[in-house]
Amino acid sequence: MVSVRHAVIAAGIAASSPLVAQSSAITEGGSAFAFTMNGVEMTITRTGPSCSPSCIQPMTAAAGVETLGELEVIGFLQNVVSTGSGLLVDVRMPGTFSSGSVPGSVNVPVATFKPDNPYRADLLSALGVSNPETAPNFASAFSLVIIGNGPDDGAARDAIQHLLGAGYPPNKVKYYRGGASTWSALGLNISVGQ
Repeated sequence: MVSVRHAVIAAGIAASSPLVAQSSAITEGGSAFAFTMNGVEMTITRTGPSCSPSCIQPMTAAAGVETLGELEVIGFLQNVVSTGSGLLVDVRMPGTFSSGSVPGSVNVPVATFKPDNPYRADLLSALGVSNPETAPNFASAFSLVIIGNGPDDGAARDAIQHLLGAGYPPNKVKYYRGGASTWSALGLNISVGQ
């Protein structure tokens, strides 16, 4: 339990920090969140990249879509991708993807999943969906883990929303919220030029 004295000291340090002058919103709807602990008002703020576009994403991408951590992503690569029944899909732009990505991932930029993409049916077909334009059948569709840059990148959630909108079953889609930045920050190796 944090003592009131430590909480007050921490709040004082944060308030005097020059980084506070460079504050940014946390989510599109909130730039600060306040609560009371042991009678002391506490505030959570954020410094760094601006929101939007770099808003902190929720842990859940969509109802029925499981969120994975790094060990689960590794297990997915070992047990699903290696058998040819799944894909780890990195939705970042190709230049960013080729500068460093999770080993075994494939690059499909988020815009490719949008409903107005004239080649979206081709993409769904490549993902194992039969009859994607007329009567989509997802029985043989790949299981997917969707990743973006990290917890403050909405591209992976957007891609998941587009997949679900196309009828992709939520139980065949998983979300790695940590993304490439968290993967790398944890010291896990990345592939360059993949």
